[in-house]
This record gives sequence, C-alpha cells and structure tokens, in this order.
Amino acid sequence: MNVNLKVLSVAALFFLGAQSMQAQDTIPKKPIKTQVIDEVVVVGYKSVAKPKAVTSVAQISSETISNRPNANVLNIAQGQLAGVNIQTGTGQPGSTPSINIRGKGSLLGNNEPLYVIDGFPGTSESFRNINPNDVATFDVLKDASAIAEYGNRGSNGVVVITTKRGKFNQDLAFTYSTQYGVSTLQKNRYDLADSKQLLTLEKRLGKGRGFTLTDQQIADTTVNTDWLDYFFQPSTLQSHDISVSAGSENLNNYTSISYLDQAGLLATTDLKRFTLRNNLSGRSNDKRFKYSVGTALSLTRNRQASSLNTGGVNQNIALGALKSAPYISPNEYQNSLQLFNKYVANQTLLFTPLFLIDKTKTYLSSTDESRIDITTSASYELTDDLTASVRVNMTNRNLNDNVYQTPGAFNSLLFAGAGQEFLGFETFGQQRIFTFNNLVSLNYNKRFGKSTVDGTAYFEYNNNMAQATSQTQNGLNARTWVPGTGTGYIVSTNDLYLPRVSASQSRLNQGSAFVSGQYDYDNKYVIVANARFDTTSRFSRDNQDGIFWSVGAAWNLEREDFMKDVAFVNQFKLRGSYGLAGNDRPFGSLFGGINPQPFLNTYSIGSTPVYGTGNGLGINIGAPDTQWETTKSANLGFDFEMFNRRLRGQFDAYQRITTDAFFPIPQSPQLGQLTLTTNSQIDLTNKGLELNLAYDVLKSKTDRGVNFTLRGNVALNREEVNDLYADPYVTGDVVQTISRNGEMYQAPFAYHYLGVNANNGNLLFETANGGVTENPVDADRKQLEYGFRTPKYVGGFGFDLDYRNFFIGTTFNYVAGIYRFDYDLSGYYSPDDVGTFNVSSDLLNAWSPTNTNSNVPSNTASNRGVEAQSDRFLVEASYLRVRNLQIGYSIPKAVLAGTFVKSLTLRLQGENLYTWSRWRGFDAESTRTGDQYGYPTPRIYTFGIDVNF
Repeated sequence: MNVNLKVLSVAALFFLGAQSMQAQDTIPKKPIKTQVIDEVVVVGYKSVAKPKAVTSVAQISSETISNRPNANVLNIAQGQLAGVNIQTGTGQPGSTPSINIRGKGSLLGNNEPLYVIDGFPGTSESFRNINPNDVATFDVLKDASAIAEYGNRGSNGVVVITTKRGKFNQDLAFTYSTQYGVSTLQKNRYDLADSKQLLTLEKRLGKGRGFTLTDQQIADTTVNTDWLDYFFQPSTLQSHDISVSAGSENLNNYTSISYLDQAGLLATTDLKRFTLRNNLSGRSNDKRFKYSVGTALSLTRNRQASSLNTGGVNQNIALGALKSAPYISPNEYQNSLQLFNKYVANQTLLFTPLFLIDKTKTYLSSTDESRIDITTSASYELTDDLTASVRVNMTNRNLNDNVYQTPGAFNSLLFAGAGQEFLGFETFGQQRIFTFNNLVSLNYNKRFGKSTVDGTAYFEYNNNMAQATSQTQNGLNARTWVPGTGTGYIVSTNDLYLPRVSASQSRLNQGSAFVSGQYDYDNKYVIVANARFDTTSRFSRDNQDGIFWSVGAAWNLEREDFMKDVAFVNQFKLRGSYGLAGNDRPFGSLFGGINPQPFLNTYSIGSTPVYGTGNGLGINIGAPDTQWETTKSANLGFDFEMFNRRLRGQFDAYQRITTDAFFPIPQSPQLGQLTLTTNSQIDLTNKGLELNLAYDVLKSKTDRGVNFTLRGNVALNREEVNDLYADPYVTGDVVQTISRNGEMYQAPFAYHYLGVNANNGNLLFETANGGVTENPVDADRKQLEYGFRTPKYVGGFGFDLDYRNFFIGTTFNYVAGIYRFDYDLSGYYSPDDVGTFNVSSDLLNAWSPTNTNSNVPSNTASNRGVEAQSDRFLVEASYLRVRNLQIGYSIPKAVLAGTFVKSLTLRLQGENLYTWSRWRGFDAESTRTGDQYGYPTPRIYTFGIDVNF
C-alpha cells in the first residue's frame, strides 16, 4: 500500500503506520504536486520504508484488531497471518494461546516466539493485560534478516506490537467503544445416551442402577439431566473503552481507559480487567531532540477452574459435565455432609456430578494481578547524519493467588486424617516478576548521490527476576475463618495442622552488543547485514557467549527501465536472507533452567530410609556444556502489487535447521540415571512455502459505491529430523511414536484398526503384510502420515464488503494435516464406564450374536486391551472454522451534523460460529496431543457501539 501525500501551501498531513490525517484551511488552492510516501514496515529494532525491507513480515492492521470480543489480542490474529499457527486449546477466561511460526524449532525447549511491545521484550503473558483497542500495529517477523537482530532469543520468530499514540498538530479527539455479548457452548457430535438408553445398557451388561430395574421402571424414568447444560451455562461479556488524544506542534498524547468483564461458561471462572495507558511524545523546536514516555497500568482478577484435562472425579468440573450419568438428578445433592454420608453408604463414583456440584460451592481459585509497564525513549540528532538514542523500559508484575477449600466441603470430609477435627485448607501465593531493559544505539545515515548508507551500533541489557512465596494452612476453624483474610487458622504442633511454606527466587541477566548495516542504491537494490554478540547468565561461564548474524538483499524490479512498459505491475520485489539465531530457553519458560541450573549436579534428601535407617541422597547429574540451541534460517520470496494495486501479495519459501537440539541423551545405567538432557547431535528441519493474497474485486471511486475485497493466506510446513541416536527411535508404552532420520519427529505409531469380527465381535487390526488379525504384534504397527506436533497446512481467508454506510467482514481459519487422540470419544465407547458414567448410545448397537453386522465391537470383546495402542480414536483433526463474522452500520455524517458526535458505528459480531471437522468433540483446535475432559472454547455473540467525538 502507498499513501499519496498532497503538498499544499498551508496543509499538513501526518502519517503513522497506515493511518493518515489531513488539515487544511480555506485559502485558495494552488496547483497540487503529488509525491509518494512508501508504507513503513518493522524489520527488527527499527522501521524502514517497504521498498528497503528485505524481510518476510506478516501484518495485521489496527482496524482488524479493534473491537473484537477477545480478551487476548493474540486470539484475534488467528487465520490472518501466513505461516503463523495460533492455538487456544481452552475456553477459560484469561488463558494465553500458543503461537508457532513456521513450525516448531525445538524438540523439548521453548517454541514460542519472542514478544516485543513498544520495543520492550517480553513473554506471551504480557497480552493478558493489554487492551486490544490500544494496539496500533501487529507485525510478525519470520526470516533470518529480522530475527537475527534478536540474537539468542529470536530463533522462533518475533511478534512486534506497538500501541497507539497521538499525532502532532492534532485536534482534541475522544473515542468511546462498548460491547455486550453472550458466550455459549459449541456443539459436539458424541451421540450420548439419555437416561433410558443408559439404564437399558446397564441392564444388558448387569451393571449399575439399571441392573436393579425392570423394563417398565426404566420406561417410567423421568429424570434426564443434561449435565453439560448444568455445568456449562451461557455467560456474558461486557467491555468499555474510552480514549482521548491530542497534539500540538511539538507535543502529543494518547490516553485510554478500559474495563472488561468476561464470565466463563463454567460458573467458577471469569476475568475482570481494568487498564490505563498513557503515551506521551514530544520534540524540540528544531526537531533534533525527540522523546516519548509510555505508562501502562493494569489490574486483573481471574478465577480459574482447576484439574482440567484430568480424571479427577471430585476435582475436574469439566469431567462432571461430560461424563455424568443423566439419570442422576442435581436434587440428590443437599449439602456436603449429606453427600459424604451418601457416598460412604454406597461407595460409588456414580455420584461424580454431585461431588462436583459441591466443589463449585466450596472451592475457589483466584489470581489478582497488578502490573505496571514504563517505556521511555529519547533520541538526539548530533549531526544531520548521526543520531544517538537511548531506551529504558521496566515492568513490574505482582500476582496474588488465593485458593481455598472450605472446612465442611465434601473433599475436606473425604480426605480427613484420623482424629482430625479441623478440616479444609487455604493457600496464599505471592509472585513478583520484575523485568528491566536498556538499549543504547548510535545511527549513521548518509546519502551519496543515488546511494544511501545506514548503520547502527547497539548495546542492550536485560534483567529478569522472579520471586515467589507460598503458604498453605491445613485445618480451618469454621467458626472464625473468613476467606482471604488469614483468620481461623489452627495453631498447633499437630502435624495435621502444620502449614506448608515455600519460597524461590530466579534471576536472569542478558547482555548484547550488535551492529546492523544497510546499503541502498536508488531504491532498487538493498543489502542488509547484522551481527550480534550475546551473553547470558543461564549457562555456565564457558558457554555464556554466542555470535549470531544474518545477511539479506532485495531487488525492486518495478524501478528498472525494462519494467516501465509493464504497466499492470505497480510493485515487484525479490528478496532473500540467510542467518543464524538462537533459542536460549531450552527448558521452556523464561525462568526454566535457572534454579537449579542445568549444568550443575544437584542433590536432594530422600524421603524414605535406605541402607538401614538413614535417608538416601538423590543426585541429578548436570551437563556443564549446556548452551542455547541455534537455528540457521534461509528465506527467498517476493512481494507484488498489480493492476493499480488491486491485487497484492507475498510469497515465501523457507528452511529452518535447528542444531544442538535439546534431547534426553541415553546414558549408561551405571551413571545412576538413564538419560542426560542437554544439547545433542540431532538436527531438526522445518521447510515450507507461504502465500498471502488480497484482491479488490470492486473498488469504488466514491464513498457511496461498493467495495469488495477478498483475502487469504496458506502455508505448508514439513518437519524433518536427522542424526537420531537410534533409527528408528520409538518412544511410549501404550501410545507409541516413531522417529526416523529424514522424516517427521514423533509420528504416531499404532495398530491400524479395521473394524469388527462378525463371528465373535472382537476388534480387527491390519497386519504388516496387509492381512487381518485380532492379536497384532509390534511388527504390525504402522506410521501415520501426519504427526502430533504441528499441522502440515495452516491458513485463513475472508472478505470485506462495504456499501455506503453498511459493511460486512468475515475471517475463516483452517488447519490440516495433524492427528490428535480423542480420549473423550474413547471413554464414551468404553463398556467399562457403564454403571458409573455416561457412554455413547452406539453401545446399544454393539455386536451381539443377534446383531452381527454392527460396526461397534462387542461390549465383552476379549481383545479390547489392544484398542488403546491402535488408531481407532486417533483422529485427523483438520478443521475449517468461521472465526469471525461482523456486520455493521455507520450513521451518516449528515445525520450527525450539528452535534458533537463525529462518527457513530453499530456492529454485530460472532466468534467461532461454526466448524467443519472430523473431530467429533467440542473443539478441534487444541495445543495438546490428546483431549479429555477439557474446557471448550465458546461461541461468542456481541453487539458493539463505537463513537468518536
């Protein structure tokens, strides 16, 4: 996109990103000259005009981000960035999605990109505290030329976000946006049994309550509880955002205040967030000195569900919603003591939903977070060619956790110790995370005729510190205990009431010195080079330092003489880059591998006596040569704009090779441990193709015509592992994976399920030579086409249509070529659950001597134990989803004339409206290899109003 700047005698236009504003008085117009200002893109620590960029960058506009009903801005980006796979995996408010750029570059370590907000490096947790309406630009850096500037933190790509600012010489402007919405549960296709069906099945199998009833009693059953509807209920969402901005000749300011209240589908979950942001920018009269100060304050309260995706029948509320028998009525629950006596008398897990009703009333887990971010920058032009800059940033997060279980809760009664009078517990946890960043740079930029030379030297320092304390009080006095106040604690020397106390501290220091240089000839040919020296306290002294680098080039063909007669091409740029970046988080989180450090031998005192009466001493062998993983990246691509810029696109081909990959290297048993996790000889390669397109099908020359734009992106990624310690490398017991040199890492390795033996109802599997067997052996396992780790294809598409004051827009996203285990489906087809939990109604059609044509194995099949090692419930979890649909209307300006309102827009939106997939559960999108008893993502409907005045 190019922006035409009209140079007027008393007019001024102020350009920031893709936004523009023009001010003009009534003096008669003089002839107008037109010049082109090129779009600006982020290429690392600075921004450059698009023709001078040699990088592969994916972008989202602020208009796309604003006013979407998502608490986390990362969720909004789903389906809109080529090569970027964003997975949510849970509907719990306040959750943070996972992002992978161009596949996963690590076998065990961190695969998340580096996040940079207003120049400040951070983690994905930062986005829980950001108001999406404050975001001005959202860029994803993917190739070597850009990510190598971030050295040992950049190998997984970089997400760069800037927040909104005021503009110089801007009139005072106010904006108010509000949304109100309703969230509902998405549908599943499990075909669960109702009460009569389940009781009938129990009677057939001689289990549970149905076994004690007659056919007539079953037919007369009236209780048919929908436990999904009971536990997962429609919830509401509301948000309010106010912003004000203004600017004088040398000073501008942007301030926003927002409030979000999002209730969860589970009544025990919600998110409340208040944010305040102020961005102040200024400059001296001679424009040589420039400065900015940004302050962001956020307060959040987040109530969470515990034990999700586990089999905790008395802990996981989602399990109760998904598996509870429908003939159990909520009215069977009266209070905790009644339930406890009921369970003691019957000793059955049939009361699972009642256990979990009690938990919703007697258990709470909540986190309060206060966060302050301060970003400052200043620059001074020492000469016309030389500019010195400094940036200082700081974040301080305080998290306070409060978890309690009341003294009279069912779980408190159930797990009471012998002679324990006071029950229940309460935990207080405090965590403080402090981050400091300092960047100093000196930039030289000089034009020599048609040549331009730009060079920058940087020094950067990062400090990260985390402190945590926790105290759990066991035993609460029900008469004096008040949640969250610290009262009612039992002071006793009795071991049953002694508090559990813990504390920890981690600190990470990183220092860097680096340079970047760029040569540009006549905006045709661009060469860029970067080199960076990093040091980190994460590893031992001998392995703290590393050098990372990149080179890149671009060629703007449309500026060549031989392209002048190709009128339909407005812009065509070839570009390429190659370089080396690092991953300094081989243990996952930012503070992983800090305390204790992985290169040290660590010792622990055993909890049980060995060699007589003394406790044993445990040892974990360290790896002194541990250092970061390194990734070599190569990228070739081109950008184009054609037919008066109605067709726009970007194509990339890339290859990423990770060396020194972290891996549990096999060791001799004589060492005392079977593996040692450190850098290995294994190489991991991701290579693929990306395409991003947009086409203006209809483009009106007036504001009363029709504009219609189609857009879409697709990415293909292939993963390959080499230099394994064993080929093939098979892992797992029940669910096995296989890795082979030259192929994907950890492909599913399972028996292929064929169906049902019509003679006896047993399960049938395919043998290695294509035969049929009921009793497969290891040699019969088959490697599947796709893996668990990352999909082969990701992408999205949509359209934007506006006519006069009406507009409509859609975004679809899709994923293809990935497997996941549907453990929920497996449980619904398990006859073992009959009598205790709900199952699929399909079990009524299971094979029997009188029903030999069934595709459901016999409920008494003798080889059902093999099923877990087969692909029967391994689902190809591709999906296509209507991620967002919005319809809106802008009130005509003529209607608003004479009022203080400049614009008024009404909009209806839907999120996660429909999904096409083979996956029969609630949500094909997940970050996990298999799903069971999880918190589904919701379908959201909202109505919003945006007012500018």
